[in-house]
Amino acid sequence: MNYVGQTITILRKDLSLEWRSKERITPMVLFVLLILLVFNFSFELGGAVLSEIGPGVLWSAFIFAGLLSLHRTFASERQNETLDALLLAPIDRSALYLSKMLSNFVFLLAVQLFSLPPFCFFFNLSPEPPLLLLLPVLVLGAACLAAVGTLFAAMSIHSRLREQFLPLLVLPMMVPALISCIGGTAEVFDQTQRFAIGDQVEIFSDGLVTHLQMLGTYAMVFNALALMLFEYIVEE
Repeated sequence: MNYVGQTITILRKDLSLEWRSKERITPMVLFVLLILLVFNFSFELGGAVLSEIGPGVLWSAFIFAGLLSLHRTFASERQNETLDALLLAPIDRSALYLSKMLSNFVFLLAVQLFSLPPFCFFFNLSPEPPLLLLLPVLVLGAACLAAVGTLFAAMSIHSRLREQFLPLLVLPMMVPALISCIGGTAEVFDQTQRFAIGDQVEIFSDGLVTHLQMLGTYAMVFNALALMLFEYIVEE
């Protein structure tokens, strides 16, 4: 089986297990909805305030919900020493990382897309066409979090305190990407509100393009490093 086949096989296994059990998606969705509901009662977000506070609220929910799921990245492989069997199997170690990263990416992006309509409802954000510009921010943000989370989940797999240890590793590394996620989301919210009141908007503003470039670079660089280091990490 070639590299692509190895990656797809493990990815299909993870997605099928999650489809049957819903052990990761359900807690993530409920956690995001709970955070949005709490902030909805805490702040009255609307107008210019939405662009200032809304992105931070949204991405705080995404990050902390993602941490609930990331520590279970290798949960199925820990049972019955399946991870040891995978490491002994004639497959590329980087294919194991790539499949796990892609499954985390799918879970994170699914939760983000599912949570966006409730966010718009709670915080009076009109679903105008410029809001579609949020999609590349969500995709790249999910890719960054999936890359960081998967690598550090592998590092903490044998730790008895992995649930507490993983956030301490992931959150500091995610700060540069998180700044761009919040900045890009603020640009999209601002253009959406301006479009709703009839102002002329720029499809891709300079600020939004800069944030997207930062997220794309971060995701590519971190994934490249993870693919090179993963083999040595899982052997420890």
